[in-house]
Amino acid sequence: MTTEMNLRADRRLEWAVGKVADDKTAWMYGEYFAEMGPVMSAYGSELAAGFAVVDASIDGVKPVSGAFTTWPSAEARIGFHEDPRFLKVQPAREAAFDMFSDGHALETMNEVIALNTDSDYAVIIAKSNPLDSDPIFDLLLQADSPRQTYSGKSFSLRPWSDAAEGLLSDTPEGVEVYRIRFNPSER
Repeated sequence: MTTEMNLRADRRLEWAVGKVADDKTAWMYGEYFAEMGPVMSAYGSELAAGFAVVDASIDGVKPVSGAFTTWPSAEARIGFHEDPRFLKVQPAREAAFDMFSDGHALETMNEVIALNTDSDYAVIIAKSNPLDSDPIFDLLLQADSPRQTYSGKSFSLRPWSDAAEGLLSDTPEGVEVYRIRFNPSER
């Protein structure tokens, strides 16, 4: 099965990964997203592609899911995070995660990317390309990104490979590797 990630150069692409606490899953997916989804949409947020995280080279709690989301601008995302409706539920949202990393705004391009939902992909966050193969995309963190954790680094997406497996098994310092599988489109 395939899904498409529709990227537009006039928007910001956000990378987010996390793990919802087991006892908060029903609240997060049943209440939080039901309530906040329309608020996010009012600020122009659109899901580009959701995915499961199969493995990651990070220390501590590993994420299990994530999303590439687009926003019209960094200001629109900030507006959502300052909206009183979000601020009301923000403490409960933060407490619902065992691990959460969001706010990584990337440059983007005009491209529709076909993704196989039966195959794995690598997301590699690094200052330079640690693999010889060409990525599907290699996008830089933007200067106006709410989080600057990855300042000076790019996010590359590529099909999973033996080389990516080797990089996941022996990750150099300053590099993060995520093995992901895209979810079928909900559109």
